[in-house]
Amino acid sequence: MSKSFRLSLAFILTSLACLQGLGLYFFLKGFLLTRQTLDIHANHNDVWDQFPLHEQSVKPSNHPPTIPANPPFERVIVIVIDALRFDFIVPMPDKDEYYLNRLPIIEKLHREHPASSLLYQFRADPPTTTMQRVKGLMTGSLPTFIDAGANFDSSAVNEDHLLRHVRSRYDNIYFMGDDTWVNLYPEVFHDRNKTFESDSFKMFDLHTVDNRILERLWPLMEDQSDWQVAIAHFLGVDHCGHTYGPSHPSMASKLSQMNDVIDRLSQYVDEDTLLVVMGDHGMSVEGDHGGESVEELMSGLFLYSGRQLTLKDDYYQDLIHRLHSARTEKLGYPVQEIVDRLGYKATDYPIVSQIHLVPTLAYLLGIPIPFGNLGAVLPDVLVPNIDETPSTKQQILHHMAQQFRMNAVQVHRYLNAYWHHTEHPGFAPSALKPIYEHLWNAERMFAGLSDGDIETLERILFEYDTFLMSTIKYCEAIWAQFDVGSMVVGAVILVMTSCATLFSASLHRPTVNIKLGIILWLTTLTASLGGYLAFQNADIHGWFEKMGKADGLFAASCIAVAALFLTMTNAPKTPKQRPLSLAWISLVTGATVVACSLGSNSFVIWEDRDTRYIGVTLCVVWFAHSIATWRSPDKIALLSPVVVAMWIRITGETGQCREEQFPYCDYIHNGYLNFGRDAYLTIGYTIGNIILALFVLPLLFQAQVGRRMGPLLAYRISLVIVLLRQLADIYQNAPDAPQVDIPRHIAATIIRTLDVYAPRVIYILTIANTVYAVWTIRRNRKSSSWLLLYSWSTTLAMLQKPFGSHIILVVPVITKLLTYHQDPSTIYIRLAVVYTVGQHLYFATSHQATFTSLPWRAAFMGFDDVYYYAAMVLVALSTLSGPIVSWLSMLVLLSDELDPTAIRLSLYLMTALQSIPTSLSAIFVLILRRHLMTWKIFAPRFMLQGLLGMGLVVAAIIHERLLRYP
Repeated sequence: MSKSFRLSLAFILTSLACLQGLGLYFFLKGFLLTRQTLDIHANHNDVWDQFPLHEQSVKPSNHPPTIPANPPFERVIVIVIDALRFDFIVPMPDKDEYYLNRLPIIEKLHREHPASSLLYQFRADPPTTTMQRVKGLMTGSLPTFIDAGANFDSSAVNEDHLLRHVRSRYDNIYFMGDDTWVNLYPEVFHDRNKTFESDSFKMFDLHTVDNRILERLWPLMEDQSDWQVAIAHFLGVDHCGHTYGPSHPSMASKLSQMNDVIDRLSQYVDEDTLLVVMGDHGMSVEGDHGGESVEELMSGLFLYSGRQLTLKDDYYQDLIHRLHSARTEKLGYPVQEIVDRLGYKATDYPIVSQIHLVPTLAYLLGIPIPFGNLGAVLPDVLVPNIDETPSTKQQILHHMAQQFRMNAVQVHRYLNAYWHHTEHPGFAPSALKPIYEHLWNAERMFAGLSDGDIETLERILFEYDTFLMSTIKYCEAIWAQFDVGSMVVGAVILVMTSCATLFSASLHRPTVNIKLGIILWLTTLTASLGGYLAFQNADIHGWFEKMGKADGLFAASCIAVAALFLTMTNAPKTPKQRPLSLAWISLVTGATVVACSLGSNSFVIWEDRDTRYIGVTLCVVWFAHSIATWRSPDKIALLSPVVVAMWIRITGETGQCREEQFPYCDYIHNGYLNFGRDAYLTIGYTIGNIILALFVLPLLFQAQVGRRMGPLLAYRISLVIVLLRQLADIYQNAPDAPQVDIPRHIAATIIRTLDVYAPRVIYILTIANTVYAVWTIRRNRKSSSWLLLYSWSTTLAMLQKPFGSHIILVVPVITKLLTYHQDPSTIYIRLAVVYTVGQHLYFATSHQATFTSLPWRAAFMGFDDVYYYAAMVLVALSTLSGPIVSWLSMLVLLSDELDPTAIRLSLYLMTALQSIPTSLSAIFVLILRRHLMTWKIFAPRFMLQGLLGMGLVVAAIIHERLLRYP
């Protein structure tokens, strides 16, 4: 008889957690997109280099004449106003918002100097985070999804960029502002006497960075002989958006300040100076960015000089308009959506991609276009040197065509180099042939061009432009290439993990036959590894390209281990056990059905409402079960499901709308709270919170935890701090709040105390109570579990906005209803209710499965500087406050349940409720990886599901350790 090895519950849960984590790792390894960078420097090639490019083109006896451009600018001023949305710039006199009509100087300069100024809608490529935008603005390259995670840790750019060539031409380059530039381009900004960077992540500070810039900028402008390039990146507008949102008096103040800066700078602009004013991205309606809504994508670009920048004749304006219209159509920019969302007439201003800035500035400064650029030069600025050549229509068009050719040849050279360095089949000449045809057509027409042929010159322009736009569209698609093999392996591991969870739950004393296990493990390992190697040797594009042999061996081992769990049996002489209850099976089945909705973009978009419906439905089931099993004389216990259902519905009135939900979404949000006009809601909210924090919650704390003076005092102090921070938050964000005449230094001390020192007090008290609860949980599981819930609710509440803070504080009350004189047979239903409440609280605390809704402001709670790991933890705690507090509530529920079998099945249920959606979400993302809404809807939701899945299985392990019985 072969020996068997019995597996403990802790070992099984830990193994399942590891398998789920590794499954996510392999899936994300194939899912998150990357682009290989080529550190090749561009050279200043002749206009007619390699003319004509295609060997089948007609070989001319000599190349066409070169029409010189205007001399490069001697001085350049680049002003980046972070989060400068385009509607902040254009005049809209019929509208009265804090963020509108505050930059009249741009419209004034554009109106008074039409030939010397240009204004564009400046469209960013998502993700709209500052680091990715600054990189794209200087390299002309397209971002990939994986870049979004690097925003807090900007590393040096390792590909050719515009500043490298600027440095070779201009000796005196000054920089002021956002330190992202210094981190990305350290070889350019290394002179400490000319580089004055500032920390970019102090979001509550609206003025320090901007004021430091101005202290350096104005003396520099006065000394015309000391500088050639001046770059200033202002952060006040962006920080105001993050802190207060765009609809706040502080936004009007910051935009007015920027208006004064541009007005004063324009006085230093002469014929040899170019002024560039731009935003790196826009701003969502809540004041954030990072996603791809219209508000986040549309920033502004303004060019101004003392000399002519563009041709204003009707013919050229019509030609330029046709070129811009063709680009807009080819790149699929949603003009009507811009009009609907931002309120200005989008057809009045050209829409240009931010990567087009790179070849445009290269032309104006007389430097090479960076090697990896994909942008297209803006036709507006292509003005020949009329002092050296006659300004005939043919000469001007000839000049425009030759500059388009230089741009096209540079892009063609990059595509060839990318193919030779990566051997990516998508960049093979045969794959690019349809795009290259436009380039060959332009070359052939140019080679056979006859004098006076204006129509052919126009066709040449449009052929070159079609090649450039087609390349952008193609690269956007081709760099969305996944390692399908790695994704499949990850999905298989996740599915097998979910199956292992359900199978383990059916066994009372799971054991593994050692001999059979070794045979199965080796067989599965060999088969998995063999399949991996077969795919690699077959060299099938898109399969296992990101997985090395070590990854293959590791993945095969994971599959073998998961298969091993599926062969477990009950230990010999195990007492006959009851089968899994109908409630347990029904809840798992229901979770599977609900998880199938993750494959529908409509269900994901409206998941906040779906979750409320599911929560109320579970309360109805709980109520029906309570009636059937009711033996308690206490009617409050019977009404608990009704009260919880009502609370879910009421709290469901607050939250944050997704972009896709407009105009059918209208939540009560924190903007309704103010101390100015119509402050009745705020007064009622404040009185209710005072009663809750000072009387109700402390009394409940004593009833559940006991009269432990230390923990009680810590909890009371934490409640008072949370209450004060709520009131301060409401006051600071209320546009109509009455002004309080307090000396500046006193106000600064109060703000610093509430923003920095008070949160630290809560952190310390929460950690102290946590240590005490864990230390005493073996003696009193119930009260210690309650102590953990009450203590962490204050920390999590502090990280929320006022409405969300109030809701989190009330969770212990709801948990009390879930435990008050309840029948033990309803434990699984109540656990499912708590699980759904956690999902609901994620939305009720103003979060959505979008990158825009990430609460970056939480990163600074308790800190006056950026500490990356602390910031990451705080943002994660703020985002997952709802699920975390529900996991703590689950611990409270299980501390009431003394039956070890019920606890074991409850822990498996907790794990299954998240592992099933995680595995199904991975399958859906794998299938829908080419869906139009993959990156906007399905990818963020899968990332959230991965976090929730790992979080809950880790919580289950902790609960098992805390609740283990002697």
